[in-house]
Amino acid sequence: MKAGRPGLTLSEARVARLIAEGRSDAEIAEHLAITVVDVDAELAEVFRKLGLRSRTELALLLLPPPDDPS
Repeated sequence: MKAGRPGLTLSEARVARLIAEGRSDAEIAEHLAITVVDVDAELAEVFRKLGLRSRTELALLLLPPPDDPS
């Protein structure tokens, strides 16, 4: 994360990682034993803190790049 950006809470980081892995809100809620409303709130805060607008942007930020076959 870049200097000057607020960090994510542990809960936000967990939700962010699961979103980046392609899980649905319902799957995340079940996995973390929270409600879908809580997942939505955590995700909104992650987007706000990181200046993102979509799940795709989040995945591109968090997931490692694919291996270069060359």
